[in-house]
Amino acid sequence: MRIVIIGSGNVAYQLAWHLHNSGHQIIQIVSRHLEAAKWIGNLIDIPCTDRYSEISMLADVYLLTVKDDAIEEVASKLNLIDRVIAHTSGTVGLDALQNTSTNHGIFYPLQTLSRNVSVDFSMIPICLDASNSDTLNVLKKLAGTLTSKIIEVNDQKRLAIHVAAVFANNFTNHLFSIAQMLLERNGLSFEIFKPLINETVRKIQNHDPLKVQTGPAVRHDEHTIQKHLEYLKNDLRFAEIYRILTEDVQQWKSENAE
Repeated sequence: MRIVIIGSGNVAYQLAWHLHNSGHQIIQIVSRHLEAAKWIGNLIDIPCTDRYSEISMLADVYLLTVKDDAIEEVASKLNLIDRVIAHTSGTVGLDALQNTSTNHGIFYPLQTLSRNVSVDFSMIPICLDASNSDTLNVLKKLAGTLTSKIIEVNDQKRLAIHVAAVFANNFTNHLFSIAQMLLERNGLSFEIFKPLINETVRKIQNHDPLKVQTGPAVRHDEHTIQKHLEYLKNDLRFAEIYRILTEDVQQWKSENAE
């Protein structure tokens, strides 16, 4: 397919790279941040522009990859009539594109994406929705060249996925950062935690996370919990996070006791 990518961030880069490698023709990158667009364009020889008035009308699909809070603003500057356009957000509704084209949809890769980290797109679920069946079929065909993990979800389910992803990915990564800080304050490397993290992730591949929860909270080991809170007495934010998570683990375990 011929594709125009609108945006120049992490999602734009990863989609441009992987769609190009899957045999699609990326005919243009459109972005207000022209230098960032050119950085992507130079990698795979794609023409770029920072003017929405210069957008090519020759594409089969237009992928709008800008930040969530910019989608409606950018969409309002596009007039694609009946061209297929999809945004890549986990939270913005399908109707954000209803005035841009009659054939609009969602193309949301369920993965954290960065420019400097390679990903295997065949392992990434792509969540789809569309204004009509023809548009959905086009997006299915496009997604199918990247992965077999295709999920059709409406706005409400996609929002639930995105909220859950923030807990599973973003908040977890923040907790890793706290752990790293606590270690480094004591001259220890975060490297020693990587086997622990890998084992935690490995276990939930085949088990319900609730059933493999470990640690002092789930054991109601109050002596250890109080010792930890005493250690954190000069880090009130960390102590509060520790306390909230401890109480939540205990409540969940109580509510789901077999």
